[in-house]
Amino acid sequence: MFQSIQKLAERISSLIAERPFSCGVLTGLAAALSLILLFLFLAFLFRSRKLRCIVIPSGGGDLRIDAKAVQGAVRSVAEKFPAFCVRRVGLYGKQSAVELEVAMDFNGGDGNVSVADLSAQFRAAVARMMTETFGMEKPARIGIEILRSGADIPADGADTDVTEMVAAEISSESELGRSC
Repeated sequence: MFQSIQKLAERISSLIAERPFSCGVLTGLAAALSLILLFLFLAFLFRSRKLRCIVIPSGGGDLRIDAKAVQGAVRSVAEKFPAFCVRRVGLYGKQSAVELEVAMDFNGGDGNVSVADLSAQFRAAVARMMTETFGMEKPARIGIEILRSGADIPADGADTDVTEMVAAEISSESELGRSC
């Protein structure tokens, strides 16, 4: 048996010596294919998906809160922040965590307060609302995306190409996922 393994090793080394370029190309292709497969596996494993509802477990049974109820609640909190105009609210799940993504326009506001400070206040208000209203012990992670600010927003309210694109995005994202 040892001799057959030795003969196989000699045969492989002679093939490599005869055609080193072909073996290098095959090795490179095999490495690239394995990296692509690894990337696809990890992307599938750690993907986030749109949620249709939030499930809050309790002793008497689970409480399911529809995504549209969460969207409405976030929009009601945003009414207290006149500097923000909410464009899109998305509810996403990643493993056991809930992520709330809010896309909005920044209309300007008090000159003394920055966007970062206002968004921190908005996050705190949304987290407080989710805890008080829905009884979530661990509020969702809240991400904020500023789509446009100040000068980019038309004063007369006329739609621009960007506004039409955002409106199409809102309507396409209003349908959230099919499963909780």
